[in-house]
Amino acid sequence: MLVLVASVLAQTPVGSFDADGMARVFVVVPDGELAVRAALFDPEAAAALPPEVLAVHTIATGKCVTLGVTVKGAWDPLRYTTQRCPTVTGYRYQLLQSDTITRYEAEWSLLPHVGGGTEVAYRIRTEVDLPVPNSIIRQNVLISAKDTVLALIKRVTARR
Repeated sequence: MLVLVASVLAQTPVGSFDADGMARVFVVVPDGELAVRAALFDPEAAAALPPEVLAVHTIATGKCVTLGVTVKGAWDPLRYTTQRCPTVTGYRYQLLQSDTITRYEAEWSLLPHVGGGTEVAYRIRTEVDLPVPNSIIRQNVLISAKDTVLALIKRVTARR
């Protein structure tokens, strides 16, 4: 258990915002790309990595998977439908429907790291139709993105 905690703490995700306003978190995981891909393979489990996710269920499958997601909201849970599609380097999520979430897009990108391991980049943008300042939403999205990457690292290291 102590080895697991030490290996998770050794990976420090770095977060920032892209020029286009997307939160971006980057980390190098010592495990190979196949191990990281295995940790993201299950669509429901991968969509449940963010700490605010309360429930995920599959609506439709195929090349892309449609997921129903329930997340913690400021007052009540928020629900949305997203489509998860594979990309050359990982997975991309796009909002399909929601009453309060006006924009949601996320992407996992995995690349081999020159010194060994895997470069993991997680990009996400969430916008909501709620009376909450955009700066607070952006700040919380970046915190959540870092926690999401840490949850992925924990999942990868637990498979060792």
